[in-house]
Amino acid sequence: MARFRGHAADDEVGEPARTTAERQLDELHGVADSVIGDAEEPMGVYAFRPEDDGAILPLHVEQTVFEEAIGDTAAAVLSDEFAPYDHASLLFCVLDHHRKMPAAMLRLILPSRAGLKSLNDIEPNWGMSAKELFSASAFDFDPNHTWDVATLAIGPEYRAAAFQGMITMALCQSISILGGQVGFPWAVALLHVPVLRMLQWKLHRPFNEFAGVEPRPYLDSPASLPAWMHLPEWHRRLADRDPILFHMMTEGTGLEPAIRAPDWDRAAELAAEVSALADLRLHLR
Repeated sequence: MARFRGHAADDEVGEPARTTAERQLDELHGVADSVIGDAEEPMGVYAFRPEDDGAILPLHVEQTVFEEAIGDTAAAVLSDEFAPYDHASLLFCVLDHHRKMPAAMLRLILPSRAGLKSLNDIEPNWGMSAKELFSASAFDFDPNHTWDVATLAIGPEYRAAAFQGMITMALCQSISILGGQVGFPWAVALLHVPVLRMLQWKLHRPFNEFAGVEPRPYLDSPASLPAWMHLPEWHRRLADRDPILFHMMTEGTGLEPAIRAPDWDRAAELAAEVSALADLRLHLR
């Protein structure tokens, strides 16, 4: 997993010493600047593997959001929770081009012998196996074509209505477009209940909820629920109810000029590479 590389302890002679936070901020700015290039849009979406240098951008958002809930132990908790799945993870980051800062992130976990984190975490948190949950629902689990929406996080400074709606759209668009391109029409997730309710309301129910399952505490959330997505079903619902949103979620356009779309071909290449090499990378860890 890419992490802050840090700097030498000594500053130039005569220069005031900088804090670790200031050094990390400098590093974020530098990495963001190298990723953004000559982009003209206020924001943009970018894809990384956890070992890429640019991965410190989405990982910074992930850790910041966890720190809000669990404090200084967030880094250790995140390492324990997600390191076993880094070999099969793909990270998306919404970057603020003006501030050169990460605004939001999405972690997708692809199938491997380690399994999907959300499914592995159902039994210890809800007291039933994922298989039992599936049998009581209409979810026909396809292990080779289902991925895990393991984290969807927006940084504290970007939760105002002016930002949050567009950023959420951009991250959901990434799930939708890339899922279609690389053959993952199914997704599972353990979602913070307010986030789940917001997605269901604003995006015409992209997720299906499991009947009879009560919210439970999970990681940094006091109340989460397991849910699943079937892209073709969601897309049919969008086509019927919201043609504009349907085109946004199936064509990968519509957020310009506010947010630059990811390089879809490059993102698909990264996802295909992670998927193809996931078990090999697990073996080499």
